[in-house]
Order: sequence, then C-alpha cells, then structure tokens
Amino acid sequence: LLTVALAALLFPNRAQSQWALLDARADTIVRHGLDATYNLRYQQADSIFNSMIKLYPEHPAGYFLLALVDWWRIVPNIDVDSKVDRYSESFNKRIDRTLEICEKRLDKNPIDIVGLFFKGSALGYRARLNVSKSFSPTTIAAITDGKEAYDIILQCQRMAPSNSDVLLGSGLYNYMAAYIPEQYPWAKSFISFLGPGDRQLGIQMLRISGKRAAYANVEARYSLMEILSNFEKDYPAGLEVAKELYAQYPFNPVFHKYLAKNYYMTSDFTNADSAWTEILRRVKRRTSGYEITLARQGLYYLGDIRLRQGKLDDARRFFEEAAKQSGRIGEDETSWIVQATLKLGNVYDALGDRKKAIAQYEDVLDMEEYSGSYSKAKGFLATPYR
Repeated sequence: LLTVALAALLFPNRAQSQWALLDARADTIVRHGLDATYNLRYQQADSIFNSMIKLYPEHPAGYFLLALVDWWRIVPNIDVDSKVDRYSESFNKRIDRTLEICEKRLDKNPIDIVGLFFKGSALGYRARLNVSKSFSPTTIAAITDGKEAYDIILQCQRMAPSNSDVLLGSGLYNYMAAYIPEQYPWAKSFISFLGPGDRQLGIQMLRISGKRAAYANVEARYSLMEILSNFEKDYPAGLEVAKELYAQYPFNPVFHKYLAKNYYMTSDFTNADSAWTEILRRVKRRTSGYEITLARQGLYYLGDIRLRQGKLDDARRFFEEAAKQSGRIGEDETSWIVQATLKLGNVYDALGDRKKAIAQYEDVLDMEEYSGSYSKAKGFLATPYR
C-alpha cells in the first residue's frame, strides 16, 4: 500500500493544457488519440500520435503521448513484473525523447511553459514506473525524478494559476503528502522534503480538474476514483466516478474493474455479478487489456457472491479456479490465493464437510499473511463458519 501511495505522490500533471497552444488540427488529433488510448486501441493511438510528431516534430506532446500509450499498455499488467518489463523499454525510450525535446526548448527559453509542462510530466511518469517495481535502486531515482517533477508543477501553477489541468498534479500531491504521514508516521522524515499536504483539498482539486480540465479530466477522475476506492474507502462516491469513466470508455479494463469492485463493495451484488461476469467473458475472448489478473479477481468476487447466495457448489468452483488462475500467473501465495483458500474453507463448512474446511484453514496458516488472514483462519478453526 505504501508503494502505491508513494507512487501516487510522485505523479506529475499528466495531461497538459499547452496542447491548446497548437492549432485546432493538433487539438483534434490529441482528443482522438486520447480516446483511442483510454479504450486501449493501442495501434490506433500510436498511429495518431506519430502523425502528430510529423506535423510538430519540435513539440514534445507527440512523444509524451506515445509514452502515455505505453503506460496504458503497462497499467492492466502492473502486478505482473514480466509484462511490465515487456513494455518498459519502449516507454523509457519515448520518455527520454520527450525530455530531449523539452531540454532543447528550455535551453532557448528557461521559462518555456510547454517545455516545463512536458518535462514535469515525463519525469513524473518515469518516477511512477520505477516506484511501481517496489523498493529497489530504482526507487531512489523515482524519488529524485518525482521531486524535480513536483517543483516543475509548482512553477507551472504559478505561471497558470487558473489552469484546471494543473490541478491534477497539485491535487495528487496535496492528498498523498497528507495521507502517507497519517498512515505511516515513520515515513514523515522520509518525505518531509516534499512539504505538507491536505487530503480534502487534494480531493477537491481532483474533482475540479475532473470537471473542468481540457485534457486532464479523465486522468483526474481516474486518480480520484482510485483515492476514493482504495484509500478513503468511500465506495459509493468511487462508484459514481467509475460509472462515468466506464460509460465514456467501455473497453477500458481498469475502469471496468473499479465499476465491478465498487458495485460489490456497496452490496449491489446483482450489478457486481453482471459486471464481473462480463469482465470474465472479455478475458476469455482476449479483449485488449483484459488480462488473467482480472480473471482471478472476478472469479474470487463471483465465488463470494455465490457463497452469500447459498449456491455452494458454484462458489467452490469459482474459488478453486481463482486460486488456479493465480498459480498460472506464476506468483507465490498472492493475496488472492490466500483469500480464495480461506473462502474455500467457508464453503466446506457450509457444506458440512468440516474435515476439508479445517484443511483449508490450515493451508492458510502455512501461507503468507494478508489482511488478517491468520486470525481469521484461527477463528474458523475454533468456530466453524456459518
């Protein structure tokens, strides 16, 4: 969780109003390209942004947007190192090219706002990718990139204080700079150089950016949805944002996942069942971006819904398949395997097969602990699930 929070703290302003400084033709290209990107039509997005580079070879927008396409190749696979590595090389090359173009502009004019915006964005995205790889030597580089990116954001905000696109980066900073010290007091000295934050101010900035930003509105709502769902645990509010994003981009698996998850977390099990079932269909059809990591989540949630409904044989099959799919990814004892194993014990208890239930709970105690799994398993060993 800290890694995710730190990554969010390092996010820069991701989409820049400076695209509007180009002519109407460029604005149209950007909007079409972003639509393709968020619907994960990767080849179409690459083609669109390459055409922009041909028209504006000395502007960093096209190169940065190509890196954004790679980023959205990475996002659906962010938990699988092999797939992150697969797209990282192209992503880093595009980021490097963006920075090169920005530096040329800044050498000529140190306050060139286009160069500043895109330099900050490129550094921030590079930081986010590096910190997503967990704590390692790349984390130090990520913190350095993130600090420089944030300083640039502040400079851009002073230059364009009414710009709603800039509020994305400021909102993320204010929220995470307050959230991390609250949750992890030991981290205060670690991030003190970034300055104080304000959670509610950060949320309000993201809401404003989500409504008013010319280009960053989707990224702002995406960030807001993550914060509301993962950190604030305000699932009804997270659901409303997820509905908006999924309606706008119905083939984005990340937005689809948050829609399904927040339906479940708000106890709307009918819609949760429908949404997770559709996600599994798309995984089976190999729809772009719908990876096996989504399958194991969907199987787990569908199993839990069946358990709640008393459809025990169906629940057992879903939980068994959830654990199986986690194994196919090649990971050891993920939280999904642990949770599915615990739930299988619940199913066997409900079926009256105490011996098999005990075996599942004991298996949980032999695995890594996730979210109090040990205490839950011990509780069920002492008192059968009802």
